[in-house]
Amino acid sequence: MAVIEKRGKLQWRARVRKLGYPEQSRTFSRRVDAETWAKDTELRIERGEFAGNEGQRTTFEEVATRYLKQVTPLKRSAKSERFRIDLLISHFGPYFLTAIRPIDVAAFRDKRLEAVKPQTVIHDLNTMSVILEHCRKEWGVHLAENPVKLVRKPKAPKPRDRRVSTDELNWLLKAAETGQARGLSEVITLAVETSCRLGELLRMEWKDIDIRKRTAHLSDTKNGESRTVALSSKAIETFQSVPRRGDGRVFHWAKADSFEKTWQRCVKRARLLYQQHRSTEFKSVNPTFLIDLRFHDLRHEATSRLFEKGLNPFEVSSMTGHKSMQMLKRYTHVEASKLAAKLG
Repeated sequence: MAVIEKRGKLQWRARVRKLGYPEQSRTFSRRVDAETWAKDTELRIERGEFAGNEGQRTTFEEVATRYLKQVTPLKRSAKSERFRIDLLISHFGPYFLTAIRPIDVAAFRDKRLEAVKPQTVIHDLNTMSVILEHCRKEWGVHLAENPVKLVRKPKAPKPRDRRVSTDELNWLLKAAETGQARGLSEVITLAVETSCRLGELLRMEWKDIDIRKRTAHLSDTKNGESRTVALSSKAIETFQSVPRRGDGRVFHWAKADSFEKTWQRCVKRARLLYQQHRSTEFKSVNPTFLIDLRFHDLRHEATSRLFEKGLNPFEVSSMTGHKSMQMLKRYTHVEASKLAAKLG
């Protein structure tokens, strides 16, 4: 439905509304031009850029809901993807697929940036793009283009380059050993020795650990591909120090979420022990000691150490599970001083 409104003495605004399409409007200095534009816009909407195709009759909510039921459950990131898809449906749900314009996606991006960090918005846009691409390739919904691909994504934050110093690691282990959580010091040690993700460590079972061959087989990984990790002498020693459980699992934490609180308490306790030690020796306290430290930073540390030990990129990736050299590079932060020592 087209509406022509007078704005001031010399302006006429034409507004076109149709169910399933975002409102479109434009201002003219002459009423006749506004009417002409409105009729032409209505005609283009009725005709559709691709007459008779499914995208002209299918809403985003319909395809997103179908994707949510058929595709999302197959992914390891199903929980977080469900949240993002629900968010996208709340914004784009009633739009017909052919009516979603890059300008609409850009408006969604800008609104989200007011509430969340750029990386979160990137994930939102990637999810929407994947859904639309799936429609085009798997479900035969013909779209002239994927509007998300025509929109500039927010600048990704700078990759973390936090490494754990030897002193920090020692205080973490001391805090873990004197705390109440059994197995915490072993998890920390294995994270640095194996470069495994936290979830991979917590899902380990004894049947997958081969002490004789010095390997640990990981069948349940983030990227869905199994891999076998070589174990250092220290890793073997650590595994042998862990008491056997009746359920076959190495550690008792069920999920990474439950482990996070334990980790935070450990970091806080380690910092306190460090400060008390420095105080008794009348030495100054490093204000950055154990600050802004995440458990995942241990994986960065482990990856960097593998390179410093002389392993080549292919050997390191077989340990870490990274599929591309680009991602492997994001996890590698070799210290310049150690490179200088190699140069002689």
